[in-house]
Amino acid sequence: MSPVLELADSAASLREEFDRSFSLAPASPAAGSVNLLTIRIGGDPYAIRLADIRGLHADRRILELPGPLPELLGVTNFRGQIVPVYQLAALLGKAAGAAPRWMVLAQASAPLALAFEAFESHICADAGQLIASADSAGLGRPREGVRTEAGVVPVLDIGALAAQIEARAAHASQGPQP
Repeated sequence: MSPVLELADSAASLREEFDRSFSLAPASPAAGSVNLLTIRIGGDPYAIRLADIRGLHADRRILELPGPLPELLGVTNFRGQIVPVYQLAALLGKAAGAAPRWMVLAQASAPLALAFEAFESHICADAGQLIASADSAGLGRPREGVRTEAGVVPVLDIGALAAQIEARAAHASQGPQP
């Protein structure tokens, strides 16, 4: 067979394989693995479990509003639903770096979004990469970490942060007690 025909056959074979790959179901993560997003808050790396969020969004317009919590940046619109947006750096007691560009819509009983400065990557960590934290510094604080090429990155407990926000907002809306 001539080199030109071999090349044409090879290209046709690669094209068929490429096209077939779109008709197959996506590969499931390995058993025991966890999908995480790595982000930056105030210059420090953190991770968020993909199962704890409904979506990742960039450059959403936030309408500033006063509120009962100082971490409240305002509200934004997600598919016709008005959602409060909280600054993740402030919730963690960190000084904010740049203005938050990214936000995640939390998987919570009430809709809420958490804003942060930078999204870095998606990683699929196996069970051996997850480690328990010796210090669970408080509600919403990282209680586990994930080993990455850059070192151990704390994993945020989005459910605990959402519960903390809801409890604080409910307490603040009751006003001062006599």
